[in-house]
Amino acid sequence: MSVMTTLLRRETWEHRAIVIAPLVFAGVFIAIALLAAAGAIHIQVGHYGVDLREMLLSMDPQQLGAVMQMELGSLAVFFNVVIQLVTTFYLLDCLYAERKDRSILFWKSLPVSDLTIVGSKLLTAMLVIPLVSVAVFLATALGIYLISGILVLVAGSGAVLAAGPGAILDTLVVAIYAVVVQSLWYLPIYGWLLLVSVWAKRSVLLWAVLPLFAATALERMIFGTGMIGTLLRERITGVYSLAFTQPANEIAWRYQAEGAELNLELFESLTHLIDPSTFLLSPGLWGGLVVAALLTAAAVWVRRYRDET
Repeated sequence: MSVMTTLLRRETWEHRAIVIAPLVFAGVFIAIALLAAAGAIHIQVGHYGVDLREMLLSMDPQQLGAVMQMELGSLAVFFNVVIQLVTTFYLLDCLYAERKDRSILFWKSLPVSDLTIVGSKLLTAMLVIPLVSVAVFLATALGIYLISGILVLVAGSGAVLAAGPGAILDTLVVAIYAVVVQSLWYLPIYGWLLLVSVWAKRSVLLWAVLPLFAATALERMIFGTGMIGTLLRERITGVYSLAFTQPANEIAWRYQAEGAELNLELFESLTHLIDPSTFLLSPGLWGGLVVAALLTAAAVWVRRYRDET
């Protein structure tokens, strides 16, 4: 366990984007929240600006909680994009870089197996990157909550501060659930990226993408079918329809200002979106885990016999 912990720390030290990318993204959103609170940025409805303070004051506590969940849920979606981008480029680089800078010679001289090394890369993608991003998301959510809460408190209402903790907790639960199911669903993709990273001598991204496009195009030309393209599309986007559901309970709310009207249908709770049963019973999940195991085993085998070139 101590060896794996050291290897995971090594990955974080060597690949600083794991921490820096979420922090940069968080800084942008905190800056936007501060500018909105200062009045430098206005919410636009059609061609008319809406006063954020006035809009929040017009809601009851239930509506405020639902609006905050919607806002933080949208923030979580953006953080999820960051997670996937960081993970993709990390996996493409992690085994390729050690051959490029010849540090693989040092690691092969140590009593650490290829399985342990490749496993640490995969665990970094599945665990470390999501945990770092979720932690930064939580800090960002707390910052936005305090900024908007203090803004409305100055106007004479503590409703946002009262509704915020529940909204943050609900959103955090959904965010953690989302990264868990995505890590499991995307495991075949992670295994493929590891295999390309350990095998390719150059142009790693092209080697990761072109064979898939070529296989799709050849199938279309030879057989006139699109099964490979469908499988790839379902592997990238299919997790959302399996792991989440549409809740029946919604809160309808209308906000009217001078020259502007905003109609929203808000979820009573984002946790109502969670539906793990369909996901866990999906053949695509279990078939994907088998494919991921084979691809990861192939990456371990290639690294064992691959030189530093």
